[in-house]
Amino acid sequence: MLISMTLSLLDQELEKIEKALNRISDENVWEKLKEGTNSIGNLCLHLAGNEYHNIVSSIGGQPFTRERSAEFLAEGGYSCKELYSCLSNVREQSRSILTALSEEELEREVTIHYPPDAGIATYQRPVARLLYHLTVHYAYHTGQIVYMTRLLQDRNDNILKWKH
Repeated sequence: MLISMTLSLLDQELEKIEKALNRISDENVWEKLKEGTNSIGNLCLHLAGNEYHNIVSSIGGQPFTRERSAEFLAEGGYSCKELYSCLSNVREQSRSILTALSEEELEREVTIHYPPDAGIATYQRPVARLLYHLTVHYAYHTGQIVYMTRLLQDRNDNILKWKH
């Protein structure tokens, strides 16, 4: 149940990001609204990196390939379409790994590795707790993306069904 619920919630957040990315230009996606903040592009790279790191690598056992600082230092290089494709590709990898898990495996401890210079210590979490944290983290940044898109878009339409 937790696995299907996690995937459903993550998919809903990805749909919101897709709507947001369809509303702005490839230039706007890298615009920072204030010095010291992230662009929508940075947040998309961060979400893809975080999901890959936690699900594909830590739970699924695939090689650790993330360079977290690069997610926030990027100032371009990807279009809106490419950013969405990156997020979607990671999601399909995550879906493959999560749907193969049994409910018993949700209690398995996994190690989330970080390199020594990352400024974040390596730690262990049960799979279920890691999935909960990942979902909350994804929704938090999706909210930022939707709000920033609202400010950057050419028209004054709501992105989601409700006013925000």
